[in-house]
Amino acid sequence: MALLAALAGAVFVTGIILLVRAFRPAPPKPISKKSSGPTLTQRWKAVSRRTMNTIILGLIAGVAAAAISGIILLLIIVPAAVIGLPLLLGKQDTRERDLLSALEAWTRSLASTAETGEFTLREVVDVTRASTPAIIRVPVDRLAARMNGSWSSSAALRAFADELDNPWADEVTIYLIQAAEFSSGGLATALDGVADNLAVQTAMRFEIYNEQDKPRRTMRTMTLIVGIVLVGIVLFSHTPQIATYRTPVGQVLLAVILAGFVALLIWAKSLTRTRPEPRIIITDTEARR
Repeated sequence: MALLAALAGAVFVTGIILLVRAFRPAPPKPISKKSSGPTLTQRWKAVSRRTMNTIILGLIAGVAAAAISGIILLLIIVPAAVIGLPLLLGKQDTRERDLLSALEAWTRSLASTAETGEFTLREVVDVTRASTPAIIRVPVDRLAARMNGSWSSSAALRAFADELDNPWADEVTIYLIQAAEFSSGGLATALDGVADNLAVQTAMRFEIYNEQDKPRRTMRTMTLIVGIVLVGIVLFSHTPQIATYRTPVGQVLLAVILAGFVALLIWAKSLTRTRPEPRIIITDTEARR
């Protein structure tokens, strides 16, 4: 038992170090070869207050659970659960869906403004800024500033597409570039067509996210059940039925069971990930790859 306690302590300390490293921000690029990287204290200070509080809460809960139950493995399990479960069971990333919806609204605004034939392309962009959805307002503001500054319209539009980094934004941008470079007619009609496609894509994303949320809700329910079982193990660990988990063999068995459950959560989360669609406008960086 003493050997198990020493091993668990070593693993616990290693886990804390890995947690701090995992949540640190990307270190700045070194100025020279002589410059040293950030220290552990600096990395800890760089962690957000919310993440820091979560780590501390998990450690306190782990120590309390291990002290009450005598199951040393809980020193690792509880902090890992407090920190990891929100990452595995959190809400879906809806940025792409929201971006497509915003692009649709902005594209329709561009089309209706361009249809009047009273404005140049730069003026069309300026006029639509006020009604631009929040998610793309900053990129559109930068686009307008560049077009009204020293940038050419084509270069400003390419920078706008790179900032959004989305193939549907590329499609909108291509028509705007053609209008800027060739003064081609039919811009409003083309943008209306793109907006219709964006509306279809947005509706499809809503359906996909709703379907993906069903297994997520199931996993949350299963996690709640497992959490209740763990609380029961902690509270009734001194009873003959649960005392097995206080032994080395029982703790190994508990670790194997929980590792299998975590693997199931990771697999379920991987099913909801979608590969980003390839860009249409090739940037200089991608061209060199």
